[in-house]
Amino acid sequence: MTNSQPRKLLTVDDEAAIRDCIAAFFEDLGFLVSQAEDGLDALDLIRRNRPDIILTDLRMPRMDGLELIAAVMSEFDNLPIIVISGTGVLADAIDALRRGAWDYLTKPIQDLGELEIIVQRSLERARLINDNRRYQTNLEVMVSEKTAELRKLVTAVEQSANAVLITDTRGVIEYANPRYCATSGYSLPEIIGKNASILKSGYQSPALYANLWQTIRAGQDWRGEFRNRRKGGEIYWEICSIAPIRDDNGAITHFVGIKEDITERKGQEAALAWQASHDILTGLRNRFHLEKHLNDEIMRMDMREQALILALIDIDNLKFINDTFGHDFGDQLLVAVGDRLQNAICPDGLAARFLGDEFILVPPLTTTREQANVLAERAKELLSKPFLVGVVEVMITTSIGTASFPDDGETVDILLRNVEAAMYEAKRQGRNTVVAYTTAFHHKAQQRLMLENKLRRAMENNEFSLHYQPQICLQRGAVCGVEALLRWSPADMPPVSPFEFIPILEESGLIVPVGAWVLHEACRQAVAWQQAGLSPIRMSVNISAVQFQRGDLDDAVRLAINDTAIPPSQLCLELTESMLLIDTHQTQEKLLELRDIGISLSLDDFGTGYSSLSYLSRMPVQELKIDQSFVRRLHTTPSDTAVVNTIIVMAQTLGLNLVAEGVETDVQKEHLAQRGCNIIQGYLFSRPLPAEECFRYLGQSAIV
Repeated sequence: MTNSQPRKLLTVDDEAAIRDCIAAFFEDLGFLVSQAEDGLDALDLIRRNRPDIILTDLRMPRMDGLELIAAVMSEFDNLPIIVISGTGVLADAIDALRRGAWDYLTKPIQDLGELEIIVQRSLERARLINDNRRYQTNLEVMVSEKTAELRKLVTAVEQSANAVLITDTRGVIEYANPRYCATSGYSLPEIIGKNASILKSGYQSPALYANLWQTIRAGQDWRGEFRNRRKGGEIYWEICSIAPIRDDNGAITHFVGIKEDITERKGQEAALAWQASHDILTGLRNRFHLEKHLNDEIMRMDMREQALILALIDIDNLKFINDTFGHDFGDQLLVAVGDRLQNAICPDGLAARFLGDEFILVPPLTTTREQANVLAERAKELLSKPFLVGVVEVMITTSIGTASFPDDGETVDILLRNVEAAMYEAKRQGRNTVVAYTTAFHHKAQQRLMLENKLRRAMENNEFSLHYQPQICLQRGAVCGVEALLRWSPADMPPVSPFEFIPILEESGLIVPVGAWVLHEACRQAVAWQQAGLSPIRMSVNISAVQFQRGDLDDAVRLAINDTAIPPSQLCLELTESMLLIDTHQTQEKLLELRDIGISLSLDDFGTGYSSLSYLSRMPVQELKIDQSFVRRLHTTPSDTAVVNTIIVMAQTLGLNLVAEGVETDVQKEHLAQRGCNIIQGYLFSRPLPAEECFRYLGQSAIV
């Protein structure tokens, strides 16, 4: 085809808009464009008027793109096919290239100029292939006739974009063109007289070379791929065509090889194959490979003697970290988590990224399912240690579910669904824990979904209320404050425990509007009590990490204060330790903004997280609350007694107020009082009370 003849392009897609867009673009470039809406129509057009290049989609009715590629490759030679597909499935791209597609683009095409470059490059490659085939056809004539035409062909071979090599019948090199020398790294004097095996890398099997020699000595052409070694030691790929050269009597006198360096293409294929089975961010295996691995393990396991176990690990506070530092920071943390998990599993096991912040560990087949808990606890311990991301030290907690085959699922899909249910149960139980799957989780999952749907309507149905638990000052023997506690009484069912519905509020994001209502209602109630004649007391309100990470918490506090006229000094916000897991300037700024309003800040559930003395000294909090789990085990668990005593000393050293929650016995009260913890909260004095009952309780003159 000469440059004056317009090139013919066929675009195949079941979406007319896409075909028309491509057609208009290439018609403006001077192409003759024809269109087909599926593979069958395209094949008919190709047979009637062969195009120079085909652009095809994969997903089409009647005959899809993969079938079209196979049909074209079987009927037509050297016809470039470029796949333009929106499936986004890497396996489709690999399959298309292996069937014969020349290149692959994903929809939507952002820049048609990029497509033009690929089309021009493919047309040029097709032209070169045609040229090289003409060279091969004419080489025998060149050797036999040795005429002026021979000199023209020699010039063409010398200037060819492909490597050309001529050997005698033993494989000794007699000629190599400049491209061969450039590709191999050898100069012409270095290779003339040497055997063509000088490029052998050792990666090909002896059987391949045996087949090659058998084919060409029989007078037939051989085509294949080599993984050769350049002079400098670099390994490279090339596609090679070797043909015999005969004399006038038909005897084979030489062999000619035409080669093309395909290292870059091989690299692209290898990258696509890697991406098909790996998570690009962490480098761990992906869900596709995980499911294949589990199926393979199930096929080879001894069902009577072995068990297949797995642990699903979810990072509890990744959303908070992303919202605080940004997703790039979160991605770096995920990479670090993946590295630790890879080290947690033995070489024969598998560590995979399941979903965004979820990972799965699959150890080798074992004889007991109890190993699942051992694996999960080891992973939990590894991930509980601080991570250093850049210059920021961050700590995470994890919720881990475990399951085993065949006890917890008869198929891979069921097994993965059930281990995920176990992980969500770990979250429901307070996070930072390990839970093994049981069949009861299905009911719990349905129950959770039902509760979430009801919670979305609870505000407008006025189903929320506040109860108030008094806080007693032992020195004064009277109430000095109350903690506002959220309660939910759906209209069509009994009251739901806060331990059940508050995690759902947090996970769904509903905690933000509900938390704002709690803050406003608690302030309103405090003012109402004072207007009814009670002495001023402090109102403590719990703030979740989800509320805290939003930038407008200080505005919500100011709004509640302005609307209710509560003095700021009578409002205390209780923050959880998880908010101190990230020691950042931004966290401190938020706390300072709240403190400057005039309210006080309390660190709730102290002792259950990872706070240190250095963290506390930098945070503008005025109070610590000793977690009730430690208080309840006073004098029964020595380690808990030691923790309580240490917290008290720590608070006194830093000049912080102390509140002990969960006090239920006089022995606990006396222990805390003797060590200087003077504010007590718990069932020893009062359970959380509705507003009216709490009003009567607060009106009592003496409590202790």
